[in-house]
Amino acid sequence: QKNICLTSWRINVMDGNTAIFVEGKRKDMKDVVWHSTAIVECIARNQVKTSSGSIYLLQGHMDSVSMQKEGFPYRFIKRFTYGFPKKWKEYVEVFLEGRRR
Repeated sequence: QKNICLTSWRINVMDGNTAIFVEGKRKDMKDVVWHSTAIVECIARNQVKTSSGSIYLLQGHMDSVSMQKEGFPYRFIKRFTYGFPKKWKEYVEVFLEGRRR
C-alpha cells in the first residue's frame, strides 16, 4: 500500500455529516483533484488512514481559504492548519454534531 500524497489539501464533510475526508491535489497524477474516503485514524500530524485502508500524506499547509469559503468555523480550521492534532477525533465529533443540528 503506497501513500497517496496530497498538496493544497483540505478537510471536507461526508454526506449526512457522519465523517470527514481529505481532498487536494494528487502529486503523482499531475495535480488531479482527489478525495479520500472517511478518515478513521491519524498516524502522524500529516498522515491519515482512511476507511478503505489508504494512507494519505498531507504536504504543506491546509487550504484554509477555501475551507472558510465553505463555511468551516475559524477555530476548527486553526486546529488543523498544520495537520491533524492529537485530539482530532474530539474536534471533528463536536463539529459534525453542530452541523447535524
